[in-house]
Amino acid sequence: MYLLQNSLLSIAIDALGAELKSVKHNNMEYMWRADPQFWGRTSPILFPIVGRLTNNCTQIAGKSYQLPQHGFARDQPFDCVLQQDNQLIFSLSSNAASKENYPFDFKLDVIYTLDNNSITVTWRVFNLNQQEMPFSIGAHPAFSTQLHANDQFEDYDIIFDKHQQYYLWQLNQAMQLVDNNVPFQQPLQQFALSYHYFEIDALVFPHQQLNTITLKNRHHGHGVHVDFTGFPEVALWTADGKHKRSPFICIEPWFGHADLENGAPDLMHKRGIIHLAAGQIFSTQYRMDFF
Repeated sequence: MYLLQNSLLSIAIDALGAELKSVKHNNMEYMWRADPQFWGRTSPILFPIVGRLTNNCTQIAGKSYQLPQHGFARDQPFDCVLQQDNQLIFSLSSNAASKENYPFDFKLDVIYTLDNNSITVTWRVFNLNQQEMPFSIGAHPAFSTQLHANDQFEDYDIIFDKHQQYYLWQLNQAMQLVDNNVPFQQPLQQFALSYHYFEIDALVFPHQQLNTITLKNRHHGHGVHVDFTGFPEVALWTADGKHKRSPFICIEPWFGHADLENGAPDLMHKRGIIHLAAGQIFSTQYRMDFF
């Protein structure tokens, strides 16, 4: 486990998946503890796809490839290539095993920068091929809704950056996206968490409706502000809201999404995919402010 610390925060990152595992302030843990009874992850990186493919299968240059939900990067060991007082850089490169599922040469850098009460996560994707490379990338950080021992899920509010009518992707029974957006409640900026929102699956907001989401406990006032300006989509999710009552909420900025119902089977033509030209670098970042 790799550690960064300043006067306000201490954070821990696992080289497996370059996954942020812990963020603490005065011994208060902000991140979900990855209890497998509910969900055994904390903050996986989604690459080279986001969401689920139909039958976990895609086509590239006329050949079929198997890719698990959210891709494979989250289960791969990254190399820590730079460690400074306030920054860690992890790197993953394509190899023979990865090319069995995703036939491209790439390098993925994940950079964690600690600044006062903020963590900035930067991704750099290098296309090392002589042709265009299709991919998606996304974040999946899970934040605890038990910052204090007696906290309840419903004690936390979700606050958007502006008051308006928001729209969601519609899901079918196969958890595919339907090419139809449905209103999320009435026009609003803030709402209380409730498990009933997640009885089917995630709430996915498309078309860059949002730039920031704040999670805040309405009693003691602690929480996290996530700034993902420039990301096309963002999801809110907790594990099996109908049965498990999991004590965490994920705020997930995405470039890409699950397959659409009757969507194109070819990864090059998948809706929301990034097309990175040969030899080019894609870079983006999001920031988490803890309070």
